[in-house]
Amino acid sequence: MTPMENEPAKTPALPLLALLAMASALGVAAAVALAGVAMLLAAPAYAGEGSLLLERRGAMAEAARLSAEVESRKEGEAVMTRVVEVYHNPFAETLEGVYLYRLPPNVVLERLSFTPEAAARPALLTRRQTAALVEPTEALGPGETLIVELIYRTRSVRRVLALRER
Repeated sequence: MTPMENEPAKTPALPLLALLAMASALGVAAAVALAGVAMLLAAPAYAGEGSLLLERRGAMAEAARLSAEVESRKEGEAVMTRVVEVYHNPFAETLEGVYLYRLPPNVVLERLSFTPEAAARPALLTRRQTAALVEPTEALGPGETLIVELIYRTRSVRRVLALRER
């Protein structure tokens, strides 16, 4: 008998190491993707007045807010609030964005519109999770501005309490 016949056959470790490396890389990629989604979903909870996040190179960059105005007036038992914010794309490329706004409880969204430069167009509300408004915008060119107008109605506290007692 030769010494080679007594030794067990060696299994190549290279395919096993390659499989482990690929699984690790896939795990890291999945973790990065899920972290990005979690940050995007958590952003409305931390949005101040409002935020416009621009999708840039697979990441989100905040657009520069040039101004923000909030005006409220009482109409019967409701309070109408109008928010107008102006954002600027500071980048040298056309970018699509996501508008975020933290709505107060017990509101009804009356109007949401995005106006790039001077062309007015209403926005379609596509997602609303709890009291956070998350709305995609169309592309914003380099150096362009976007005017966001948001109008919502808040029911009076007495009316909300009366509805809860029923």
